[in-house]
Amino acid sequence: MKEVLTTAVKAVNGGVFVVLFAVIGEAAVPKRFAGVFSAAPSIALANLIVIVVAKGHDEAQHQSMGMVFGAVAMTAACLAGVVLVRRYRAIRGSLGLCAVWLALAPAGYVAVTLLR
Repeated sequence: MKEVLTTAVKAVNGGVFVVLFAVIGEAAVPKRFAGVFSAAPSIALANLIVIVVAKGHDEAQHQSMGMVFGAVAMTAACLAGVVLVRRYRAIRGSLGLCAVWLALAPAGYVAVTLLR
């Protein structure tokens, strides 16, 4: 019975959150903010709800901490990427951005694992 409930929650979440955030993105002014409300927030919330239903609050809290560390690593990598691409052009700057993210993301994973 729990599997049926989990599948139902996945189906509802898949539609509701994506549509909700798409509407918010369409209403965003200026339009460059629309991307902030696209896939990532809706999928993250939908996944957390499914995790709560399937595995409980503790696992959802652990997963949300991982999302926070991943977001921090991606933000730092993007900020470094702006500087690196301006200085070293597209290919080298993008490789530097990837290096920054690959240095920070595993550190965040270790931190989340240790917090458990």
